[in-house]
Amino acid sequence: MNANAVRAWAMVAVQGVLFLTVAVTAFLRDVGPALFTSLWLALALVLVGSAGVIASGRNLGRSLTPSPVPNEAGLAASGLYRYARHPMYTALVVICLGVAVGSGALLCYVSVVVLAVFFGFKARMEERYLRRVYNGYDAYAARTGRFLPGIGRRKG
Repeated sequence: MNANAVRAWAMVAVQGVLFLTVAVTAFLRDVGPALFTSLWLALALVLVGSAGVIASGRNLGRSLTPSPVPNEAGLAASGLYRYARHPMYTALVVICLGVAVGSGALLCYVSVVVLAVFFGFKARMEERYLRRVYNGYDAYAARTGRFLPGIGRRKG
């Protein structure tokens, strides 16, 4: 396994640990102050995020891989990917935010912030690979937001 593959799969492992951290910290309501809690909002966030994950997965098709290294199945630029380059990451953060809102645990909210920052790093790593593999990636990135429509378009 080359160094890029090791680095890529290490990112996948870190992602898994961060998801577990969100899940575990959701039960630590007695550690630190309780923050905003709303079961209805939590449910809505989890449902919207889940719909985003499902739609993103369908849009990716054979291109879907947990690794930031593209798998030669082609660049996904339709569906949700027409509006954002990483809608799957956005949807996963929305789900985890729903978990935090449902628990109200400070550490869970902190874990979601750490996960969101991590996805920023992972997205930048993934985009370096995508620029090397797909000639049209820079043009796609210039017109498409990174995580949300219109926000984080690549310049130059």
